[in-house]
Amino acid sequence: MMTLTSKVKETISRYELISEGERVLVGLSGGADSVCLLLCLKELGINVSAFHVNHNLRGEESIRDKDFCIALCERLGIKIYTADIDVKGYCEKNHLSIEEGARELRYKELMSIKADKIATAHNINDCLETTIFNLARGTGLKGLCSIPPKRDNIVRPLIECTREEIEGFLASKGQDFVTDSTNLEDEYTRNKIRHNVIPVLMGINSSLYASYSETREHLTNDEMYLEQQANELLSGAYVSEKTYDAGVLGSNKHLMPHVISGLLKENGIEVSALRTKMTTETIQNGGKYNICGGIYVVCDGKTLRLLSENESVKCEDFAEQITGIPSESLFFGKRVTLIKQEDFEFKKGIHKEYKGNIIDADKLSGGIILRNRRNGDKIALAGRGFTSKLKVLFNEKIPLEERGIIALLCDDKGIFFVEGFGVDERVKVDESTKSIIIIAIS
Repeated sequence: MMTLTSKVKETISRYELISEGERVLVGLSGGADSVCLLLCLKELGINVSAFHVNHNLRGEESIRDKDFCIALCERLGIKIYTADIDVKGYCEKNHLSIEEGARELRYKELMSIKADKIATAHNINDCLETTIFNLARGTGLKGLCSIPPKRDNIVRPLIECTREEIEGFLASKGQDFVTDSTNLEDEYTRNKIRHNVIPVLMGINSSLYASYSETREHLTNDEMYLEQQANELLSGAYVSEKTYDAGVLGSNKHLMPHVISGLLKENGIEVSALRTKMTTETIQNGGKYNICGGIYVVCDGKTLRLLSENESVKCEDFAEQITGIPSESLFFGKRVTLIKQEDFEFKKGIHKEYKGNIIDADKLSGGIILRNRRNGDKIALAGRGFTSKLKVLFNEKIPLEERGIIALLCDDKGIFFVEGFGVDERVKVDESTKSIIIIAIS
C-alpha cells in the first residue's frame, strides 16, 4: 500500500507542483492537514518555511493555535512568519461572509512573503465538499472539478489524500495538532456539508472518496481538454490588444463559456457567471456592456473590443439597406424598428405622442439606409432653423465611447433622423402629411 509521503511525491510530479530547489511557503494553521503538509514536504527534502495567520476569531483558542505553530516550527528547525488580521472588521467593511473574508485576507498575507510556491493543505475531502457546495449553488464543469492542484504559484500537494490518511500519517509520527472548535459546529455552510451531507453519501457508498476521486479525474481531464480547445480558438480570434474577431469567438457555442472565461482572464477581469453570460450576449447581438468599473465590452457584429470609458468606440462602418416597411434591424445590440401608418391626422403636440420619432413618408427621396456616423455628417434638425454637424451635436451630450453606435437614417438627400436628437426639417410632419413612418429604437 502506498504511503502518504509517496502519494504526495507522485502528486507533485504528476501536476508539476514543485521544482527542485524552489522555496515553498506552507500555510500553517496548526490543524491536522497543514501540520501533515509541513512534515511531509520536509520529509521529501523540500526547502520549506511556514506562515501562520491569526484571524482573531476565537479568542484564547486563536492564541493557542499561534503558539502551537511557533513551537512546532522551532522544534523542526523551520522558519515561521506570523500575521494578525481583523477578519470581522474586514468583512463588515466589504460586505463579505466570515469564510470569504478570512480566505481573502489569508491569501493576501501569504502573497506578501517572498517564496517560489505557496503550499496549502487542501485534500480530497475539501474537494468533495466544494463540489457539493458548488452543485447546490449552481455551477458548470469547472465548479464540479472543485479545487485545482495548482493555480498560479499556489500548489496543493495533499489534493489526492483523504483526511483519514492525513490523520493516520500524523499518528504514525506521534505528531499532535490543534482542532478549530468552529469545525465542530454547523454554523458555516462547509461544516453543514461535512457533518450532515457527507455521512449520508458514505452510507450509500463506503468507498465514496475513491469513487469521487476517479470521477473528479475524468471531469478534470474533460475540463482541461475544453480549456485547451478554447485557448486555441481565443488565440485565433486575437486581432490586436483588447480586440478580437467576434465571428471566431462565437463560432462554437459549446466552447463559448470557456472562450469568454479565457478572454476575461487574459484582460485581467475576474470571471463570473454574469460577466460570461453578458459578454456572450454582446457577441451574439452586438452592442455594449459595462463589464466592470470603467471597462466596456463593445461589439459591432464583426469585432469585439474591451475599452475604457474614456476611449472612443471605434466601430466598423455599419450600413444596411431597409428593403421594406415594416422593418426591424439589429444595430449594435439595439433594435431599430420602422412602421408605416396611413391616413395620418395631424394635430398639435403630435411629436410628444410619438416622442418626436415620426417623419412624413412622402417627403423621403429614394431608399432608406440605416448606418452609423461618418466624417462630415450633418443634419438640419426640425425647429432649429440651421444645419449642425453631428460632431458638434455629439459633443453636447453623447459620451465619447458611444458616438460610433448612434443610429442614423438616411435617404438619397442625406440624413433625416439621428437617434436621441430627432428628425430633419425637410421630413417633419405637418398639416399636409397623409402618411408617416414611426421610428422606434429599443
